[in-house]
Amino acid sequence: MKLSTSTHLGRLQLGNRVVMAPMTRSRADVHGVVGEQTVRYYVQRATAGLIITEATNVSPDAVGSPLTPGIWSDAQTEAWKTVTSAVHAAGGTIVMQLWHTGRVGHSEVRGGRLPVAPSAIAIQGQKHFTASGPKDYEVPRALTTDEVRATIDDFETGAKNAKAAGFDGVELHGAFGYLPHQFLVDSSNQRTDEYGGSLENRARFVLEVMERLVRVWGEGRAGLRLSPTLAYNGMVDSDPRATFSYVIERLNALPLAYLHLMRATPDAERFPHWPKDTLATFGPLFRGPLIVNGGYDRDSAEAVLEAGAAHAVSFGAPFVSNPDLVHRFETGAPLAAGDRSTFYGGGEKGYVDYPALPRDAAPAAKGYWLVLASVTNPAQFGKYAALAGPTLASYGGRVLARGDVAEVVEGSMPRRPYFVEFPSYAAAKACFRSAAYQDAIALRAGAAEFDIVVVEGIGA
Repeated sequence: MKLSTSTHLGRLQLGNRVVMAPMTRSRADVHGVVGEQTVRYYVQRATAGLIITEATNVSPDAVGSPLTPGIWSDAQTEAWKTVTSAVHAAGGTIVMQLWHTGRVGHSEVRGGRLPVAPSAIAIQGQKHFTASGPKDYEVPRALTTDEVRATIDDFETGAKNAKAAGFDGVELHGAFGYLPHQFLVDSSNQRTDEYGGSLENRARFVLEVMERLVRVWGEGRAGLRLSPTLAYNGMVDSDPRATFSYVIERLNALPLAYLHLMRATPDAERFPHWPKDTLATFGPLFRGPLIVNGGYDRDSAEAVLEAGAAHAVSFGAPFVSNPDLVHRFETGAPLAAGDRSTFYGGGEKGYVDYPALPRDAAPAAKGYWLVLASVTNPAQFGKYAALAGPTLASYGGRVLARGDVAEVVEGSMPRRPYFVEFPSYAAAKACFRSAAYQDAIALRAGAAEFDIVVVEGIGA
């Protein structure tokens, strides 16, 4: 199954191509600090090839919804460290999605301050979620040119804090009608300075933010999420094909990790001139790795990967109620339905209480083993088990004693093989190709001490 194979997105090494999409869950405290439940939530889903966190505010002025996390303060950064360290210990790879809601907010959530936006234009025909119920959107305050530049600085600070918190990279939320998206679309950006008017000016904000993120993180660790054909939150552009084609072509000059493309399809009657196939229109324009998102299931995700149209597929709601989504995809097990009434806000219910399938409930797999050939040094096996054990366990691996087989002779160096049992070939391959496993072996155990090969049926 293509979903179970490993891949690289820039410098990010994924053990499989199942990505956990960013999803707002509103479980932070009033100061935007995440807690122990958030640690559990992400660790439960650490078998994803990549976790993209919930959208995380880069400044107090970025906040638009209640109980959403931040990454501007020391306390927030320290709290996120507990998440990243736990996810890494479980064998996962995790990047932070950086967020500014712009006009998608309400003064009730912001201590009486109006939301800010490129222009003083309100969202029409929708309401915003607040602690006291849905509210009509307000007319936002237009940012001054100096404030726009300060907001770009805020994204850079958020990226630095995310790096300090131990993340593997960052993603800019440039989709779904939030601030970067608002700058791109001509119906929400009617500025007359260098950040508005022409297509080049409207794209300037997003491109300058991405340049800052690359400056902080270096090559292959910054990504961008775009939704070119999504009209939600008032994102009605007169020519999305031209707007987003220009942005994507400009992005090719940056060493990004990936582009995360939402394939939302517009209503043909409302927008007959919009592209009808988002992926076919915009995907080929990007010359780097592509993550696709938008209503995929196991089969359709497999098909888009087999066609070579994407490098990975992200899943949102299925990951809420199926913390072991990767395992269910691999075994063909049915997916659990989620309780949408618990998606936003609350406690453990609907957050960390969805059970994973018992491993023995999955169809029986043939015996697959990861063979570890170690140099003749008794201390090495214990060292290997201690360092790599948590990652092995997260993929269903079980460390066995030294194999009762003859020594392997490679040149003049005798080696004794050790074995790790896995439930499937895909699990074994995904494990030892994961970033966490490679880190444990290459950086701390010593790469030269181990040779690894996956073999079917040894000892089975």
